[in-house]
Amino acid sequence: MQQRFSETLNRVLVALLMLVVVSLPSLVQAKSACPAGSVVLDSTTSSVRNLDGCIWYLEDAGHELVIDDILAMPKEQFSLHRGGVLNFGYTDSAYWTRFDLTTRGSQVASNWILELALPLVDEVWLYVVRDGRVVEQRRAGYLDNWDDRDLAVPNPTFRLQLVPDATTTVYLRTTTTNTFRLPVTLWHPDSYIEKVSIDEAVRGVLLGAILAILAYNLFVAVSVRERSNIYYVLYLICAAVFIATEQVHGVQLLDNRPPILDKAYLHFQIILTWFFGLLMARSLLETQQRSPDLDQVIRLCLYSVAATFVLSFFMPYSVAMEWIVVGSILLSLILIVVSYLSWRYYNPAARSYFFAWTMALIGFGIYALTVMGYLPLNTFTTYAPQFGLVAQIILFSFALADRIKQVQGEALAWNQRALANLQRYQSLFDNAIEGVFQMSPDRRFVTANPAMAELLGYSSSRELLQDNPDVLETCIADDRLRRLVVEQLEVRGMVKGIEARYFTRSGVERWATISLHTAYDLDGEPLHLEGTCIDATESHQRQRIEREREQERLEKELARHSAQAKSQFLANMSHEIRTPLAAIIGYGETLLDPDLDEREKRSSAETVVRSGRHLLELVNDILDHSKIDANKLDVDVVPVMLPDLLDEIRAFFEPRAREKGLEFTIICDFPLPEQILTDPTRFRQIIINLCGNALKFTEKGTISLILRCDREAETLCARVVDTGIGMKPEQLERLFDPFAQGSTAISRQYGGTGLGLSISRRLAELLGGSIRVSSTYGEGSEFDVCIRTGDLADVHFLRDASELNQRRRGIATVLAPRLKGRILCAEDNDVNRRLVSMLVDRTGAELVHVSNGAEALELASRERFDLILMDIQMPVMNGRDATQALREAGVNTPIIALTANVMTEDIAEYRLAGCNEHLAKPIDKQRFYEVLARYLTVCPEDYQGDTRQYSGKVLVAEDNDDNRLLVERMLRRFGVEPVPVASGDLAVRLALADTVHLVLMDRHMPEMDGVAATRLLRQAGFRRPIIAFTAGDQTENDALLAAGCDGVLNKPIDQSHLQAILERYLVASPASAVTSDDLAHLVPRFLGGLEGRRERMRLAFRARDASALQMESHQIKGTAGAMGYPLMTRQATSLENRLRENPPDWARIGKELRTLDEMIERALQGAPDERETTQEQAND
Repeated sequence: MQQRFSETLNRVLVALLMLVVVSLPSLVQAKSACPAGSVVLDSTTSSVRNLDGCIWYLEDAGHELVIDDILAMPKEQFSLHRGGVLNFGYTDSAYWTRFDLTTRGSQVASNWILELALPLVDEVWLYVVRDGRVVEQRRAGYLDNWDDRDLAVPNPTFRLQLVPDATTTVYLRTTTTNTFRLPVTLWHPDSYIEKVSIDEAVRGVLLGAILAILAYNLFVAVSVRERSNIYYVLYLICAAVFIATEQVHGVQLLDNRPPILDKAYLHFQIILTWFFGLLMARSLLETQQRSPDLDQVIRLCLYSVAATFVLSFFMPYSVAMEWIVVGSILLSLILIVVSYLSWRYYNPAARSYFFAWTMALIGFGIYALTVMGYLPLNTFTTYAPQFGLVAQIILFSFALADRIKQVQGEALAWNQRALANLQRYQSLFDNAIEGVFQMSPDRRFVTANPAMAELLGYSSSRELLQDNPDVLETCIADDRLRRLVVEQLEVRGMVKGIEARYFTRSGVERWATISLHTAYDLDGEPLHLEGTCIDATESHQRQRIEREREQERLEKELARHSAQAKSQFLANMSHEIRTPLAAIIGYGETLLDPDLDEREKRSSAETVVRSGRHLLELVNDILDHSKIDANKLDVDVVPVMLPDLLDEIRAFFEPRAREKGLEFTIICDFPLPEQILTDPTRFRQIIINLCGNALKFTEKGTISLILRCDREAETLCARVVDTGIGMKPEQLERLFDPFAQGSTAISRQYGGTGLGLSISRRLAELLGGSIRVSSTYGEGSEFDVCIRTGDLADVHFLRDASELNQRRRGIATVLAPRLKGRILCAEDNDVNRRLVSMLVDRTGAELVHVSNGAEALELASRERFDLILMDIQMPVMNGRDATQALREAGVNTPIIALTANVMTEDIAEYRLAGCNEHLAKPIDKQRFYEVLARYLTVCPEDYQGDTRQYSGKVLVAEDNDDNRLLVERMLRRFGVEPVPVASGDLAVRLALADTVHLVLMDRHMPEMDGVAATRLLRQAGFRRPIIAFTAGDQTENDALLAAGCDGVLNKPIDQSHLQAILERYLVASPASAVTSDDLAHLVPRFLGGLEGRRERMRLAFRARDASALQMESHQIKGTAGAMGYPLMTRQATSLENRLRENPPDWARIGKELRTLDEMIERALQGAPDERETTQEQAND
């Protein structure tokens, strides 16, 4: 192939060399035809091709001169041209040229043809002058019809009639937007016909060669569909259109010139030719795949060509043409370099491409130099681009043919290698010790090697394929595993290392490791599945034996550890239970001593109660653990108000932490949901366990409970942080194990069962969450518990501490403690003073009122008080300044800030001023009494307050006299009539004979136990509620519930649990069903003062008095909520926040004030159920 290519290339080069030799005579300047300044024509003259020294020219830059002006001006203004064809390149000027024709002798021909070899000239005027006057004038141009020309040829021609023995002057006025050159030739008609014949033959050969190669390559492109061939065809089309347009060849055969062949689009044709040529080069030379650097050069050239194409719409035609000609030379040089480097380093087929561009560059270079006036215009220079293009096209065809052959050779080599690989694969396939197979999409064998047939119990692959069973059913006996494999194949298209049980053809059970993957066709459709099957029977048996041995070892190890843990647990329990039992027995015996006074009796009784509760906690932990072990621990998910839950936790732990000298704080990361769905008892148990654990191991510092909510994940997270002893890494590893504690020393020092954290983790899991712990030994620990909250889409979120306090649900019964001491209350609001008076009067403490901070400072400095309640915003002197002054005066009386501003920065400011604590407005009764009890002396008398009353009879079936009497007393406190019995059979008779609304049924009773009695009652049709009354053993509870009990009441009885049961099953007494409204007489006074406050707020707004307006809104904020208007409190808070901005936004303040004004108006008008509606909206 290479030799044939070299011979062809040599022939082409020789042909081009011969063409150059033939054209050399035309390059040689002929002897001048006008030695005396005039063209002399005689009988021997057939043509005059060289007018050097004969042509005079004049530039008409303004296009203003006419023939009369030319004849009138001196001839010396014309310049004589010497040195080849007159050539001015691209110019906007018109040029006048003249030359003289002198005929000698009578035999001289009179008919001559004047040819201007410039087919793209815009316009040329011919003027024939004899004896100083114009005897003839004619016009020719690019846009003329062929019928209007003297001769229907591409070049403008004129017929001349010359007079013998006379001198004729010829004037030509020429304008053109293309390159300006004036190749003027004078022809005898016979010579001209001969010349036209030669030109047409050359043009036909060149254009025909191009069209023939185009047709051939079009066929090849359609056949092979290679990009390089397609780009080559487009390149040839653009080149052919360019040649036809530039030479104006063949257009005379058409009725009208097609727009595509108009010279106005000549520069676009050149650009498109280069564009497709560069794309062909990029594809043919494979630069994108094999040479990124060269590909970068070609892409840069493509971008430049594209930019030139766009800019050509905005550039003048002559500028665009000159730029494109220069760019063509530059691009030719670049492609020569790129093709040479490609040929030199990686692509042998690029050699023909290199020579093709070399020949094209020679041809285009000669043409470009001719256009710019550096070379003379002749036959060779005129057709140099066509010669170069034809040579380039021929060499391109060779390059493409070489590439096709190269691709074919590579394909043949790949086929041979593929065949060899296939043979090797077939040998490997047949001799593999592993089972290899192909499976069709309908799960049938396509191919299988002998090893696969042997694994399945067949004698050969042919026998297996003839039987052709279902592959998955044959290889995977387990239906569940087979479905899993199918799902994995549908989702991922493959499975790996699936260990499956299967049965051979003879029914022998074996194990195999199976892998499958899907093979796809070019369109992504599955063809078949390929898989391997490895015999794993022996390894599976070894693994099973090893697992059995490991399981036996673990069971022994677990039994040993369990025995050790239980032994340690029993030892701990012996100590833990004996401690409270000793106290109960010892102080119980002390209570029998008749010589004890009341104080000692009370102290002994409190010790007995405290020890009993401790013992109850131990037993509850053990019972919960037994329920977890039996998987019978359930949760009851109900709506839970988060503010109430936090209040209970705070009330439970603050006193315990204070007794130990620790600070217990609850920190809320707002916003928090007001209500969640969870089991309140179990969640409270988790928090109490974690906080109790922190309290146990913390001797100084703080214990913090931090709450946050992840709204998107719908989880509530609580973090308990302490500053206790911390834990070591080895202790963390077994922290949640049952009966586990840090060490024996810790167990002895701090006590406990070691079950709390284990139970808490299980409870957290039941609530949809988990517990994590981190600890640093000697610094403290952090426990994080997260639980599910349920759907939060329609739940109101609390935004700050103020809203949290406002959202706390009122407790049905708030007991006022009996207190002793003097209280000073500094409050300027009359309604708030009366509210504080009412609350304090219930406690029995002495209360003194003042109306501002100055009076509080003066009175507290003179008299002794046990507690000061200090409002913050008051006239004359505010509460913060008064507190600071008292502290500076040496008054150490505890001061409690009464304020509606409960933001963190406000509380910090009050603390800094000297306040011990704060109470948020509106005042919460429970919180108020807790604070008072903390600083005043609590009297030993019973708490004051009304107990909720119920109506009905409760049958108490209990054989223990003490327990029965205790229950009777508690029931009577709730207004219920108890019916006591001591045996099961008596309980059945009374329940069926008398009207009983509720039954409390003990488990163990004489004659008939509780289970039998309950079952008998249900069989007899008794439908009233029966509550199991047991000591909390899960077995007893399950037996009673199975017999027909509706619930469980554990011993010892908790009064709140008993009240909850009565609340659920009995009806409240008419006399006490409606809670007494202690605030009823204060509401009219509050409403009576609203009108004045509203008027003062209006005046302050008009006067832009922010301080006065803030004081009035603050008064409403602190009182309205307590009077039953929480939305009014919230709106007053919003108004006060706007007033705190600096500078105040009075437009927004006015909007907030109008909203508050509307609320006041509705309250004053006494809208029906206004307070209730407001409360319901606040709770939503």
